[in-house]
Amino acid sequence: MTQVRAGRRLRTSVDRDKALLITSSVPVEKAFHFFTDLHKPTGRFATSIFEFAEELKKVDLKSLEFHTKRNDFSKWLKDVIKDDALSSEFEKVRSLGIEGEKLRSRLVNTVDKRCQELANALKSLAPR
Repeated sequence: MTQVRAGRRLRTSVDRDKALLITSSVPVEKAFHFFTDLHKPTGRFATSIFEFAEELKKVDLKSLEFHTKRNDFSKWLKDVIKDDALSSEFEKVRSLGIEGEKLRSRLVNTVDKRCQELANALKSLAPR
């Protein structure tokens, strides 16, 4: 993995094999299941990073705040999705202590940028 400085942000390019791993779907039992509190599931879940990106846009703000405070997003991204770079970015967002729509916006923008990087890496797999 190559790291390139772009302004203040550290951007990580992804090779296609890593992109394939990160973008693969996981079984439902390893999916990210959204809760608003302990023992209070929302019924929403994501089995891939792309589904995760979409769910962040829709799920109740209480769920985003609950999981951010517990560092659940970062753990799932690192341990299940195998995306250390995005996991690290989510830890940075957590450290900001933001809430509400500002939190949603930051999480969505962060994961959308990563999904675009991954999509670009996967383009190299398309037949020419």
